[in-house]
Amino acid sequence: MIEAFDGIDRWVPRPVRIDLTDLVDRKAATIRQLQLPDAEPAHPAALTRWSETSPLRRTAAAVLAHLEANSRPLDSVYLHGEPVIGSRYSGTTWQTGIGFGWSHHRSISHHLQEGTDWFEVVRPTRTQPLHTLHITVQDRSALPRL
Repeated sequence: MIEAFDGIDRWVPRPVRIDLTDLVDRKAATIRQLQLPDAEPAHPAALTRWSETSPLRRTAAAVLAHLEANSRPLDSVYLHGEPVIGSRYSGTTWQTGIGFGWSHHRSISHHLQEGTDWFEVVRPTRTQPLHTLHITVQDRSALPRL
């Protein structure tokens, strides 16, 4: 097990832990754990697909606010299956991918073939801490072939 799973391993399914540990062992990616605070992004239009009380809205808001605070452009973000800005059918390469609760787990390695990083909010809830894994590509040649 890798350090990034400390305290959250019960919410990371074993097959996911195996896949992510493999990425680290290959030196294809680094993984670190973050706890995102509640925050609202400057561009809340990306949140309209969820109701105000949805844990997914809270989660999306926190991740997008984190990206904005770190000067990351939202036009290159793929958020839980859809682009934040622009058409979902655009040929744009999404630099940053965001997933919630492992629903897009199989997309992580594929995304890292061209993108730079992935944020996975392990367990979106309405009130509990937002444990997040930040996965950053280090060596694309070491990524598993799809």
